[in-house]
Amino acid sequence: MKRQRATVIVEIDGQILLVQNRGGLLLLPGGGIGAHETRLEAAARELAEETRLGAESLLFLFSHESSTHCHNVFWAAAAGTPVAGDDAMALDFYDQRQPDLTFSKMSQATREIIERFLAIQASLPPAFAGAGTTTPLVKR
Repeated sequence: MKRQRATVIVEIDGQILLVQNRGGLLLLPGGGIGAHETRLEAAARELAEETRLGAESLLFLFSHESSTHCHNVFWAAAAGTPVAGDDAMALDFYDQRQPDLTFSKMSQATREIIERFLAIQASLPPAFAGAGTTTPLVKR
């Protein structure tokens, strides 16, 4: 049985927030769902642990099967300034206007989830788009 994972999509200025793991791969924020927590609780916890962002709203989008995990994918409106947290070595962004800059550094599952999200994005609730008060990350 594949491990259940909460995976979170956060958009800042039209770009999707990514975390770099210890192996150098870029992933969407997320992680394992604890035995006594819901998918929603895990998504909020993992987002805070990895990016220091607080989830103001979370919308479940879809489940995605990868080779090792069952990703429960959420779209988040978040507050705060993203900062690399516990498991994140650094933060980066996926910009669909310049996909080649980060696409090759992403895990296969992350690429697939982002492609699926972009395909359904236009059909998502417009009130949710742009929600939150997230401050853009300043790269140094």
